[in-house]
Amino acid sequence: MTVTGSVNVSNEFVLPYGTRENRPSSPDSGSLYLQTSQTGSAIWVYSGVANRELGWEVLGEQNDYAPTFFYRQIINYAYTAGGYINSSPWKTVHKTVAATDQTTNVGDLLDYPSSYSSGACSKSILFMWSVNTDGTWKSATTVADTYTSAVNMVNETNYAHQSKFDMTYARDNLGTVWQETEFAWMFGGSVSNIEKFNLTNESMYVRSGWTSLTSTLGCAGMSDQDWGYVYGSESGIKVAYATDSVYTTTQWAPSGQQKGISSKIGRGYCGNEGTYNGGYNLRRWQLKNETNLGTVAKPHPNCGEENFTMGQDWQYMLGVYDGTGQTNNSWKFYYTTESGTVNPSGLAPTAHAGQSSGHCGWRN
Repeated sequence: MTVTGSVNVSNEFVLPYGTRENRPSSPDSGSLYLQTSQTGSAIWVYSGVANRELGWEVLGEQNDYAPTFFYRQIINYAYTAGGYINSSPWKTVHKTVAATDQTTNVGDLLDYPSSYSSGACSKSILFMWSVNTDGTWKSATTVADTYTSAVNMVNETNYAHQSKFDMTYARDNLGTVWQETEFAWMFGGSVSNIEKFNLTNESMYVRSGWTSLTSTLGCAGMSDQDWGYVYGSESGIKVAYATDSVYTTTQWAPSGQQKGISSKIGRGYCGNEGTYNGGYNLRRWQLKNETNLGTVAKPHPNCGEENFTMGQDWQYMLGVYDGTGQTNNSWKFYYTTESGTVNPSGLAPTAHAGQSSGHCGWRN
């Protein structure tokens, strides 16, 4: 259908469907095109200055990222699993409600303690790679396990382990990028081979022969709609999801201990300086064209080993290593203003005195 008349492109619209298509050739002004089915036309609006897609204006980004990426999964809950303080790693999982910024402890749901870990989530299950099967403390370079533990985020229970979850290579301090809730790729941890996890059939695969990075000072990444961006202390890697290809590319951040923030607006954020702590700024990347946009100050300074969520319009930090050690310091960071609030009341994890170097997942 067609709705004619004045349209203010700054208003917020929820897109019912959406695939990227060329704007219709006519009419060339004054019309709002609404998609009536998944196979119908995309939503377009003429602003009077230039032809623009409504969804791109809503997200505040003039780029080529389809608006459905933003709405395909509406993130309402975040889960922080594992982490440690001093020589004590945790099995604990915390739940954070995006609507209220409130975090609660939902129990020791991991099979084994997890620190210097990484992971990825499907729509309902959070998988944590390289957990400590002997239950004892290990440093960043000695965790090195193959075991994957999992949590059902919907039921908030342990998800029974299966051997197909596990990695082939024991990795310490690894990094992960993911293609939404479908696939995840694991890098580093003193291992050159890459592994890929199918989040649908919940199975791990070795991707031998790919270009990788071994990084012994941690790995981290930023995940986007079509590409994943991995970095360690010595180099960077880019993953093309569509072709399952990996390329050596720019070093996105100075250290894998400064973790990456992923967004749904085509931007990624990572550390600009520091290693385990000493990070005072976020380095901003326009990921589509791999452009460094400069820096913004971290809401909480002097930090690294952060537990980051992705979120919708904002994301959370839930535990961190900072100038005082492993802490439960937190922040809420808004993508539109690229600024945040430190320690909103009720946001921080509560089960332990500190919880850094865990990993976060999320669901509808």
